[in-house]
Amino acid sequence: MRQLLAVLAGIAIIVTQVWIGARAFFPDAMTTDNDSLGDILDEKNSILDKITPEELAFVTSHPVFTVGVDPNFYPLEMFDERGRYTGLGGDYLRLLSKMTGLQFRPVALANWADTENAARNGNIDIFMAAAKTGRRDEFMQFTPPYVNLPGIIMTRRDSGLDKLDLAGLAGKKVAVTRDYSWHDFLKEFHPEIIAVPAATTLDALHMVTAGEADAILDYEFNLLEKIRTAGILQMQKAGEVDSSYGHAVAVRKDLPQLFNVIDMALANITPRERTLLAQKWLEREKPASRETHIQWLFFFFSEATLLCFGLLWLFNHAVRREAASLAEIMEQKCD
Repeated sequence: MRQLLAVLAGIAIIVTQVWIGARAFFPDAMTTDNDSLGDILDEKNSILDKITPEELAFVTSHPVFTVGVDPNFYPLEMFDERGRYTGLGGDYLRLLSKMTGLQFRPVALANWADTENAARNGNIDIFMAAAKTGRRDEFMQFTPPYVNLPGIIMTRRDSGLDKLDLAGLAGKKVAVTRDYSWHDFLKEFHPEIIAVPAATTLDALHMVTAGEADAILDYEFNLLEKIRTAGILQMQKAGEVDSSYGHAVAVRKDLPQLFNVIDMALANITPRERTLLAQKWLEREKPASRETHIQWLFFFFSEATLLCFGLLWLFNHAVRREAASLAEIMEQKCD
């Protein structure tokens, strides 16, 4: 009986591990939600019959455009484990491609500052998840935002800065990602706050944990995702900032025909469809990283191996006890 219970317990452990792994690494496969993007794509038709002859001639002669991507900006945009451009911006890009017939080539450079410089120099045509700021407005034209998300202030737990607002940040060093919208926000509207730019959000977080900055300002979804994946435990939420910007599609100003076509396509996405797309990405967990996947596989197979050895030992132990019991019975009979 004990052996049977041990086997059942072992099977339960393995099934639980498989379930946890599947939920972490393949959340799409484990959800029962409808494919909102697929349903919306099925309903969308081409808009090329609604644009001007000049715009039609332009998109016909320029079938492929480059998209500047921040590859680590989940859930707005990222590249998945297969190298596919995905996220909320990725869904909108697929819709744009369906309605316009255009092809888009996502490009990821070393950091966001380099991506903006490439667009300024004419090497990137579109941003799919960018906020309109005064600086960016010099070289990019923005559609109306399709999502607006708040920002948060985070500080180190032992800093004594437990509650902060923008007024409380005056004179303090605040880490921001270089050329992100919050960097522009501080420079344009709050010069009394000392902006300390970093190449990436993770670098900005490390500035705060190392004491090189008093706080960090960024979007909540971005900070919490980086903290979780990097295992940073020293950070705490100290305040919220209403977002002055919403994320939108941006097109280089020297491509007005392309902007008009994209703007018309976006106008054909209903508020209900926008809500469905946002819920798909903002209300689910990010798939675990490749590194975490490897770690899970290592621990899973280690546990499975140890469990097999344990069950084998129990089986052998039971066989030995049975053999000893039979031997004792035989001896008694012989006596």
